[in-house]
Amino acid sequence: MGTSRPIAKYHCTQAELYAICTIGWQSYNENQPDFEAFKTTYTAAFGTAMVAAVETAKNLPDFQARNEDTETAYILMGQTATLALTKWRTLRSYIKSAFAPELQKPNIEGAGEEHYTKATTRNWAETELMFTSALNYITENTAILTAAGMPATFPTSFSDLHTTFISHYSTFTDSGQDEHEGTDAKVNSNNSLYDNLQKMFEDGQIIYEENPAKRERFIFARVKELITNNSSAGGSGIPATVVELGVYVYDEETNTPIEGAHFTILNAPGGVAISATSNSEGIVLMRILGFEPNETVVLNGEITADGYESGTGELEATAGNLYSIDASMQPVV
Repeated sequence: MGTSRPIAKYHCTQAELYAICTIGWQSYNENQPDFEAFKTTYTAAFGTAMVAAVETAKNLPDFQARNEDTETAYILMGQTATLALTKWRTLRSYIKSAFAPELQKPNIEGAGEEHYTKATTRNWAETELMFTSALNYITENTAILTAAGMPATFPTSFSDLHTTFISHYSTFTDSGQDEHEGTDAKVNSNNSLYDNLQKMFEDGQIIYEENPAKRERFIFARVKELITNNSSAGGSGIPATVVELGVYVYDEETNTPIEGAHFTILNAPGGVAISATSNSEGIVLMRILGFEPNETVVLNGEITADGYESGTGELEATAGNLYSIDASMQPVV
């Protein structure tokens, strides 16, 4: 039987664990002679090593760092799937033009209608089957679809979209597995911190059994209470003072991504405008800092791109959250 994945032993957040460990080992270092008198292994070097271990664990990639590739791939995969759904509906239009009414239903079903319906709910496996059914159908019926008005470039563009989707899908699944490995390493490291701290705390409570005020410095729950009474945290995995945006910029007429579009938040904290540029997939990723913890604001955005009409919009956002936005742009006539 295989070994199960590690489970966190600490009943607190990672940030709280690191803060408690830092405070705990600071208390140890301040009282190190008393500890060494109790047990000879409690040397000054031991305390230094434990402080270094806290920093080592803290510097392991956190969830946001581990999740970056997965989250980016998810956004790109979703945007590609949206374009694919539009392509499939276009294919359905060609089928309706190519066949008599009584023959349209079996042909539309043969092109993957059932998979299309399920793919609209972001079922990635069904999206892949929709691609497969549609591309096979196009290959078998190219002549009649072309005669009904299907452009010669359509099969290739659909196939290219499929290739792009598979690339993002592969990255998504692979990075998700890497993320699990990183999570396990982080949990194991944090559990080691917790175990070492608790052993020292248990001895500290014995050493200072007759000194209640000092003994409390070596009780995990007491130190945690000190931390939680003086801090605030968001619940989304994003810092409570940060808003994250994922923006997909695309051509309203062709449904294709726009590279080089400038997306600007006009009223970031402090009254400063901040901007970012879309990549080749039409994606803008933006992190806005400086909010009050869990503050809710209305962000004013503007988007510009060469050859397109500029646009503006508003988003009510609460710090500590990620928002995904679709931004269509109209070509300049």
